[in-house]
Amino acid sequence: MARSDDPGLQVERTTLAWIRTALAFAVVSLLLIRTGRPETIVVAILLAMAGVITAAGLGLVQRARHRGRVTDFNQADPVHGPRAVLVGTLLTIVLALGALYCVWS
Repeated sequence: MARSDDPGLQVERTTLAWIRTALAFAVVSLLLIRTGRPETIVVAILLAMAGVITAAGLGLVQRARHRGRVTDFNQADPVHGPRAVLVGTLLTIVLALGALYCVWS
């Protein structure tokens, strides 16, 4: 069975990257309120709230999966999270479309 020379470090970097992504998602969501037009402030606030809740959920899920990943990585059985990537991608697209609506309408 293959073992890593730096057990857990790659997994730690991945977890930290997910947390940074979630934080950036929350910040961009909140900036939507500032850049939105007065006519679309309700939509901007709803999108911002959804973005912050989503960012918190992504961060918490990734932190919770961290322990399992460390164990699986040390046993040379990598764990992939395609659902997290898909959800993050779809929510980014929704947030971008909502931002375009709020800024340009």
